[in-house]
Amino acid sequence: MCRINRAATERADAHSLALVRPREVIDLTLTRHPGWSKDEQRKIDAYVNQLDMLNNQDRTPLEAPRFKASYRYRCYEPGCRGHDQGLLDWEFVALQRRLTGLSDEETCRQLRAKFLTMMCNPRHDLAFYVGNQAKRVRVFSVLGVYYPGR
Repeated sequence: MCRINRAATERADAHSLALVRPREVIDLTLTRHPGWSKDEQRKIDAYVNQLDMLNNQDRTPLEAPRFKASYRYRCYEPGCRGHDQGLLDWEFVALQRRLTGLSDEETCRQLRAKFLTMMCNPRHDLAFYVGNQAKRVRVFSVLGVYYPGR
């Protein structure tokens, strides 16, 4: 990950997607999602109100999840001081939807149980799918977690 970050800083044609194997996962931080920004809400509203000539069903607006998360980890680069990357995995949001009705404490416990304890277990050959955005090429997020058995 350190090399990918350096390349994104140095070259405009650097990779924007990668599979990264963390050497050590330190933590999964969960924080309350603040809701959509005005710009995000405007885009969601534009999508919902957009006419579709082939489908006349109403579109359901995207709801903000209760929590957002970020992984703190070290990669295999010598001297790595660690990475703190937001988690944008659809499975993380889908699990939250299934946990509707639980307390915040219990929801966080179950999210950590799956995305930290189970997925990042040493019995798994863990890797993160990471990617950046065109507007923020130096900022990478974890887009998904790959964790087959060893």
